[in-house]
Amino acid sequence: MARVRSPNFPAVPLGSALVMAKKAFDKENRNKMSRATLGLHLGHKTLSGPATIKIGALRSYGLVDGSGDELRVSDDAVTAVMAPADSRERKEAMRRLALNSELFKEIHKEFPDTLPSEDNLRYWLVKRQFTAKAAQIAAKAYLSTMRLVESGKEPYDEGSDEDLEDLGPMQTDLSGNTRQEPGGAGTVVTRKEIKDDFSVLLKGNRLQISATVDADGIARLKQVLDKYEEILKLLQ
Repeated sequence: MARVRSPNFPAVPLGSALVMAKKAFDKENRNKMSRATLGLHLGHKTLSGPATIKIGALRSYGLVDGSGDELRVSDDAVTAVMAPADSRERKEAMRRLALNSELFKEIHKEFPDTLPSEDNLRYWLVKRQFTAKAAQIAAKAYLSTMRLVESGKEPYDEGSDEDLEDLGPMQTDLSGNTRQEPGGAGTVVTRKEIKDDFSVLLKGNRLQISATVDADGIARLKQVLDKYEEILKLLQ
């Protein structure tokens, strides 16, 4: 039986991700920030559910650079959200961001001249061993992204957390890749071996922690817990 591929792609359209990036830029400018801090800027107290999906999308598009607790808004993100709408710089940055995802590059190569229909694109993805759910999410995100790049039209919005909750077992790993959790319908394996993964959930004044980590993962987990310690002190 063929192994189902990891749906390595941003799970929200570029327009929605740009709104998120601007929130982070308004708060931090070019300063370094942790994943927990970025999640807070996006309106989330925990790094689970919608928060991880949003951060994964920002990283997949290249709207934030760095890793761990040294994330910062990228140059292309600043250009896309701050440059005049009709400027050449903004258009070029938007196109680079849109095609930063490896999957989106593959789709663009397959359909270089005209955008495919959503049904056609979903079928193309399913043939490439994507689950039906992952294919639907990826197709919608790609088509919305490329329409924005082609038209340059605004406004666009962040979307709702309810939309992200519809992703069900879809989660993001530490590298920002969207994947489906093992054990769900159509178990998905990431393209590269995941060496560690963890989640930290804030419940009142306590943390619920789940972790499967190696030595490097322990170091990253410690960094996240340091940030949560600061949050807990603020909540006291």
